[in-house]
Amino acid sequence: MAPTAPYVELHSHSTFSFLDGASSPAELATRAAELGYPALALTDHDGIWGSMEFAVAAKGVGLRPLTGAELTVGLEGRRFHLTLLVENGTGYRNLCRLLTAAHAHTRDAPDRRAAAPYLPLDSLPGRTEGLICLSGCAGNGLVPSAWADGDPGRGGSLARFLREWFGPESFRIELQRPWWRHDRARNRWLEQLARKLGVPTVATGNVHSHDRGRIHLQDALVAVRVGTGLAASEPWRRGNSTSVLASPAQMATRFKRHPEAVAETVRIAERLEFDLEQELGYRYPQADDPGTDRTLAEICRQRLAERYRGSPLAGEAESRLENELRVIRGLGLSGFFLLH
Repeated sequence: MAPTAPYVELHSHSTFSFLDGASSPAELATRAAELGYPALALTDHDGIWGSMEFAVAAKGVGLRPLTGAELTVGLEGRRFHLTLLVENGTGYRNLCRLLTAAHAHTRDAPDRRAAAPYLPLDSLPGRTEGLICLSGCAGNGLVPSAWADGDPGRGGSLARFLREWFGPESFRIELQRPWWRHDRARNRWLEQLARKLGVPTVATGNVHSHDRGRIHLQDALVAVRVGTGLAASEPWRRGNSTSVLASPAQMATRFKRHPEAVAETVRIAERLEFDLEQELGYRYPQADDPGTDRTLAEICRQRLAERYRGSPLAGEAESRLENELRVIRGLGLSGFFLLH
C-alpha cells in the first residue's frame, strides 16, 4: 500500500530506547494511525526489541510498520548515531548482524559507559545491502555533528564514505528541525552537502513520545540515564515538544523550506517492503522433521504414564496431553520443546 499522506515519520523511539523513549510501541502505532499516517518507522537505539510488538500493534490499527534502528557508531573515541531502515530480508539480516556486533563487548565491560553498545564505523562495509542509511540526528548524528564541531570537511568526508558503502541509491542526508539554535544554518549546510554528493535529503522528526503528556516523563528518563537531577540534566533533554509525534501535515509545515526532503519520506516508505511478521523466516531446528513430533510425543507419553500410573486423573491427563501435542505440532514447535 503506497503512502497517501504528505509525510511519513522514519525516525522514532519507543520505551525500548531505554531511559529515552517515553511511549510504548503500541501507543506510537495507535497515535500514528489516529493522525492519519499510512506507515511509521520504529528506530530504537541499538536494538529491535520492540519491533515485533510494534508490527503487531500497527497492523491492528491499519498502519504499515517499518523496521529499523538508530545505530551507535564509534570514531576516534567518540560515539555518533546513524539511522538504518530495513528495505528487505537481506537488510534485516545485515541489521541484526550489525546490532549483534555492537553488543558483543557489553557483557564483560568494566563500567556503564564501556557497556554501552556501539560499533566501530569501519565495521559497516560489507553489511549494508538491503539497508537505507540516513546520516544521523541533529544532536549526535555522524554527519551533522561535524558541522556542530566546526569541521564541515570531516562531515563531508564521512558522508562520502557512507555514500560509497551504502550506495547513492540507499544513502540520504537527514534533516531535522528540533527548534534549536542554528537549525536553519545546519540544514542549509546539509542540503549543500547532499547536492555535492548527488543524494537526496530526507526529513525526520526524531520522535520520543506519542503525546505531549509524556514530555515530562521523557525529561525524567533522561535525568535518570545521565545520573543527575532535572536541572543538571538540561543539556541532554529535548527541551521542547518537537519530539512528540506530530501529524503529517504539521511535519510538512515544519519543513516547508525543504519540500523535497518531505516528499522523500514518502518515497523511502514505499521502498521499505520488509514485513517483520511475514518475513522473519525463523524455523526451530528440526521443525520440518516429522520424527521430531514423534520423539516429543513418545517422551511425553512415557513421563505421563510414570506420573499418573494408578491415578483416577490418568484419563483426563492423557486427553489433555494429546490436545497439547496437537497444538505443538500445528505450530511447528516440537523441536523447541525438545531443545528446551
